[in-house]
Amino acid sequence: MKSKVSHSKIFVKNYLFIDGISRTGKMMLSRIIPTLNKFEQVEYVEFIEYILAALHLKKISFDFAKSFTIQTLNEMSYNKYIGRKQNIKPSDVTNVKNFYKDKIYKIRLNSPEGLRAINLVKKSKNYFPLMSHDIMTHYKNFKKFDLNYKVIQIYRNPFDVIYSWYKRGWGTRFQTDPQPVGLLLKSNNKHYPWYVAKKEKVWQNLNAVERCAFIVINITKKSINNHKLEKTNKKILTLTYEDFIQNTYKNINKICKFLNTTITLKTKKALKKEKCPKIYNYENTLKKKMFIKSKVKLKTYNSICELEKKYKKNLYNLIK
Repeated sequence: MKSKVSHSKIFVKNYLFIDGISRTGKMMLSRIIPTLNKFEQVEYVEFIEYILAALHLKKISFDFAKSFTIQTLNEMSYNKYIGRKQNIKPSDVTNVKNFYKDKIYKIRLNSPEGLRAINLVKKSKNYFPLMSHDIMTHYKNFKKFDLNYKVIQIYRNPFDVIYSWYKRGWGTRFQTDPQPVGLLLKSNNKHYPWYVAKKEKVWQNLNAVERCAFIVINITKKSINNHKLEKTNKKILTLTYEDFIQNTYKNINKICKFLNTTITLKTKKALKKEKCPKIYNYENTLKKKMFIKSKVKLKTYNSICELEKKYKKNLYNLIK
């Protein structure tokens, strides 16, 4: 009989994935949400993005994907409880100093290793927040991992997202940046983002703005299609960037109810640091819209306009 890759039982009772495609506002949420009661400090789980993308491309087996994910998450939670691999880089959102109970991680530096630490993780009622991209893009496979989780899914006006991708250099960086930029594919001796699998030649012939639009439109539509199948899923809370920054306390209350938690004094400080609530400047979006229109084909521009229309109407029909 052929053996399968296996794993231990998942340690953590409550994972919270703060998810959305890149540049939708996850970083902002990841600075605010861990200040709520019953939370650990946030971690970034880029490995899950690699696993889900590789699974989608059929580069790995499902038993390996699930086992690797669970074993890695177990190791992360164990390390958190013994004070191992703490991030102290000041500019990082995952820096333990950004956490409202940062002293607990200093105390854990002297915590004993072994079964006692594992049992503490298993008994914990805290949420372990994880910042991710593209989980909704691959939600059918993600939910088969059978994790103990909830998801806060955030969306943003597609014109703002595409412009932000362009300003971050995602129209060229996938092929030129030596830094890790996500799962890459290689064809004709050139690197491509996994998002454009089987359409590498099409993407190669686009300008930088068109490339960003190509990917954002594609993964946004995939996310929407998967999300529509989960509209009644009580494990998912759907937010928008524009509503969160303008109606911050309404959304914080919604998050607290969703997670059965409460704010702390640190929450108010985090909101002040993020300058929330604040007015959403649609004039800036209009400028971005005109810039994008000048750089992409009319068909592409119309596709983005159609997305924006559905987004502004009732969030792609994801809300009632």
